[in-house]
Amino acid sequence: MRRRPSDRAYRRGLTDACFPPAARAALLGRIASGEHISGVCADLGITVNRARSYGRHAPAWARALDLALRAGRDADLVHGSAMAYRFGRCRCPDCRAAKAAARH
Repeated sequence: MRRRPSDRAYRRGLTDACFPPAARAALLGRIASGEHISGVCADLGITVNRARSYGRHAPAWARALDLALRAGRDADLVHGSAMAYRFGRCRCPDCRAAKAAARH
């Protein structure tokens, strides 16, 4: 069932209030500098799920988050493997895709 435009606007407003632009910018900057997403989210008082799920309402945010995760990832890990996701705690798009493929 499709939502009415007013429902979508209301839900987007709630989402923006829970994850304000200043927090989004701080998150991207800190992740790109090499900090782990879970630590940054804890410092900002949000959950990792909140940070990732915001991309459903704002695809540009999802792309920016993936770029920051790639920029700040550990160069010592072999990215694109489920082992880097699990043991290296890497959440870059390549490692997430490898983990998803390993499930099937």
